[in-house]
Amino acid sequence: MGSDIFMRYRGAIRSKGLGARLFFSALLLVAWIPLCLAQEPPLDVAKVGRLPARDPNAIAIEGWLLYPTLRVYSQFSDNYFFSSTRPISGPSFGVTPSMTAEWSNGIHTTTLFGNLDRQQYPTHNEVNTLDGRAGFAQKYEAMRDLIFRVNGDYVHQTLSSSLQSSIQTAAVVPTTILLPDGNTQLPNGTIISPTGQVVGQANPAIGSNIPLLVNPSDRFSGSVSVDKIFNRGIVSLSATANRIEYENQQNSFSQNTWSRSFTENAGVWLGPLFYAYSNGSIGTVTTDATSASTTSYRIVGGLGTRQFGLFRGSIYFGHQGSQSSTPAGSLQTSGSAGGDVYGAALTYYPTPVWTLTGTVDRTVNVSSLTSATNLALTLPGISAVQVPLGSSTQIASVSLRSDYQIAQQWFTTAQLGYTRIEYINNPRLDNSWLFNTTLRYDIWRDMSLTWEYRYRAIFSNFPLATATSNYGMMGATYRF
Repeated sequence: MGSDIFMRYRGAIRSKGLGARLFFSALLLVAWIPLCLAQEPPLDVAKVGRLPARDPNAIAIEGWLLYPTLRVYSQFSDNYFFSSTRPISGPSFGVTPSMTAEWSNGIHTTTLFGNLDRQQYPTHNEVNTLDGRAGFAQKYEAMRDLIFRVNGDYVHQTLSSSLQSSIQTAAVVPTTILLPDGNTQLPNGTIISPTGQVVGQANPAIGSNIPLLVNPSDRFSGSVSVDKIFNRGIVSLSATANRIEYENQQNSFSQNTWSRSFTENAGVWLGPLFYAYSNGSIGTVTTDATSASTTSYRIVGGLGTRQFGLFRGSIYFGHQGSQSSTPAGSLQTSGSAGGDVYGAALTYYPTPVWTLTGTVDRTVNVSSLTSATNLALTLPGISAVQVPLGSSTQIASVSLRSDYQIAQQWFTTAQLGYTRIEYINNPRLDNSWLFNTTLRYDIWRDMSLTWEYRYRAIFSNFPLATATSNYGMMGATYRF
């Protein structure tokens, strides 16, 4: 069961040892030297430092603020697992209770969170899911311009992606966030103004973009990070360790792994309009079954602008690559892969309640790998495909996003993405389309209704690689 889109294409990543890792680490450190290392630095660093607004309606117990949430939803799809040969269709129903507790004295902030997600498929009980997540986050604001964080996370998932990410970073933690526009996003998604007025909700899309298969897994992760704000710039560094264990390891694409990654983001203003930025990440994934490890990296840098008139934009250029190593005496081969990456983004604000954002990206991956890999190439933006690290490809992607506030309580978002995958020295050509739209109605402050529709398609000249999927969801979220 699951997707067979890329299962016929297998590559492997074998390295030449410690020298390659040190080389990639040096490349990453070069990107840290100038303070041009954040994809979206604060528009005005000097104003960062005030305490975010607190929600007066949160449940307060002994200094803790509790944010319980209950979400119920129904779904329908004609191809849940995005398979080209065995599509599974039908309705499903789900319920997700969650709880986030937060305590803060302004310098120390402790966050505890957890949720359960139950999905029932009446016509396909074999794919019923019971997933959960639990964790903690600790923030220490040593100074207004120096912040340390430590996170721990456990996730159980019934459905797994066809391939693992080659660079595995920490999952997003539901904490209070001070947004660039001065508003505050609470752990339950409520957005309030500096004076405590509710001005919106953050409801992310629910459906998956990528092919899935039924294989329960447990993920344990921990991360540490530091944010340093300078006079006209900011640097963020983080390190993450992950352990993934699968219930079924008969498939070479679902093997237990250890991974570690290191990420940097930074930026600096060059004047009143332009800023320079860079971000880089390097990660190593080690598979239990073979003890083979793969080190991958992606580093980009570029220029961006703050909003001028009705526009805002950015451009970037960089490089991505990977190396693989095997234990001494192994008969498996080693190899490398990599290539240039470049792209741009442009945001247009035609009205105060309507925003349009377009992005383009080009990623090249020339591979000399010959062994199987369960790792996927890191691609930016939205896409309905995963590409193995071992495939030599030229990937071009284009996306357009529209955010529009129809009325005071009605919000809509639409995304359209196109990805073209050309296989180097191979006649195979894949074209992927993804369209996603959501409509949200905030009935009152504590309750929202959400509708979502998603269309995914891959059209390929390779046998058994073409697939389409239609997905619809209707849900209600109540914040106590």
